[in-house]
Amino acid sequence: MRANVLVFVTIPPQGPYYRKALLEKDPELDVTVALKLEDAIAAIPNADIFMGFGANLSGDFFRVSPRLKWVHALGTGVDGIVDSPYVNKDVLVTATRGIHGVPMSEAALMMMLALARNFRRTLAQQEQRHWERFFPQLLFGKIVGILGVGLIAEDLAPRCKALGMNVIGISRTARQIPGFDRMCTRDDLERIAGELDFLVLLIPYDKETRHIVGARVLAAMKPTSYLINLARGGVVDEDALVTALQERRIAAAALDAYEQEPLPPDSPLWGLPNAIVSPHMTGTWDGYAEACFKQFSHNYDCFVAGQPERMMNLQVRDT
Repeated sequence: MRANVLVFVTIPPQGPYYRKALLEKDPELDVTVALKLEDAIAAIPNADIFMGFGANLSGDFFRVSPRLKWVHALGTGVDGIVDSPYVNKDVLVTATRGIHGVPMSEAALMMMLALARNFRRTLAQQEQRHWERFFPQLLFGKIVGILGVGLIAEDLAPRCKALGMNVIGISRTARQIPGFDRMCTRDDLERIAGELDFLVLLIPYDKETRHIVGARVLAAMKPTSYLINLARGGVVDEDALVTALQERRIAAAALDAYEQEPLPPDSPLWGLPNAIVSPHMTGTWDGYAEACFKQFSHNYDCFVAGQPERMMNLQVRDT
């Protein structure tokens, strides 16, 4: 099929893989790989198919994209794509889903352990060649609340249970799901927050979830509790979080997503001793591109065959 495919990735090693895989899939494709936003912006006017992460795009990214027919999100979230006023309703949008449970669960556990055991202090003491023993906390017996109960949360919950944690799921609607001790709704978030030792965010970002964790929820949390955001930066009121951390209203936070990405050098989060800053990578691993391309490959076959209804993770959009 004669088509121009634009791939925008910010982890450089993925670029050559996608180019090779696309050309092996269809040698007639014209493939452009961009590693910087400005290069992707320059190439999007000629693209028939776009592959990339919505969170990496600027608000006007699709402003000049007259040939665009299909956008495949390389992550589970489609914010930055379906909410763009420049992506016409006849443009197909698909997402990559079902592959993030293991990496994000392992990342969440890593962050919970790092916070509970104050591993930043251990590393600082190593750097200073300073020997001082202290008492870490255990995850065993702690209460973790998971805000956003989808496939990733369903993978994480039993892993937390295996470590002896009590797991509360917080979802749009309360429903019984294996692996959770209790389920409640988003409306209960502020009340539930005071019970939690850990609040893990896995919720999608949209107009309803923007700043769902704000000053009121942070104020309801215990001063000994921890916040872990593996979702999108916009679900947290970052200014309120910085204040809560600076004033020790919560013990610490581990963050992988931010309201502005890359996180600006002047963000106070970089220098806070009770914050762990990760560059939006907890859903990825060294085999991510291969796993992602399997879904794209299936969808490409459906696209070429003129059967969009058979595409995996096709987004239903308002007409």
